[in-house]
Amino acid sequence: MKRKLVLATAAAVALVTGGTAVALAAGGSGAAPVQQARAALDRDDERDDEREAEAAREARITAVQAIDAAVKARPGTVVSAELDDDKDDADDADDDGWEVVVLGARGSTTHTVHIDPVSGRVLGTDTEDDSDDRDDSDDDSDDIAAARSAKVSARQAAQTAAAKGIVTSVELTDEDDAPAGSWDVGVLPAGGAHDDDWNVDVKTGTLVD
Repeated sequence: MKRKLVLATAAAVALVTGGTAVALAAGGSGAAPVQQARAALDRDDERDDEREAEAAREARITAVQAIDAAVKARPGTVVSAELDDDKDDADDADDDGWEVVVLGARGSTTHTVHIDPVSGRVLGTDTEDDSDDRDDSDDDSDDIAAARSAKVSARQAAQTAAAKGIVTSVELTDEDDAPAGSWDVGVLPAGGAHDDDWNVDVKTGTLVD
């Protein structure tokens, strides 16, 4: 009985995540597992949002301060910064906090600098050299060029968006529905339960939602 329930739930989750709700042929009651799976996914999303919001409010180091600490440790151009929360993943527990990606002097070298969100201390650095991986190098070349040519830096974008709340992430936008040539900034508003997306123009520094 337990095995049948697990299989039914798994099937329902697969249907929901696949974007197609198809009634299971089991006496016409297939809609119930799908609805239950949807509700479970919604609850998981809500818990994730609550956990991330809590981590953002507990952090004493802002995005701007994290970027400053990362660049001091690894000079270069900041491509992105994100307040990471992996409390549910024991393997990544040491990576909780700010992750700032810095493009080094060599175009193919990137440093992911881990910053403690409370003390601002550098916890460690992961360095990658993509010069031998042409596929990754080609995929990242546009972002690298955009970050280096941007008149408004990631730090400035974070500083601008901070007027709207707690900045939790900064990265060059790659979404089709977002303004081209802008920084995509995640901001947790006062009293908010999840991030809002703001965009900062890389040339003018204009803030738009």
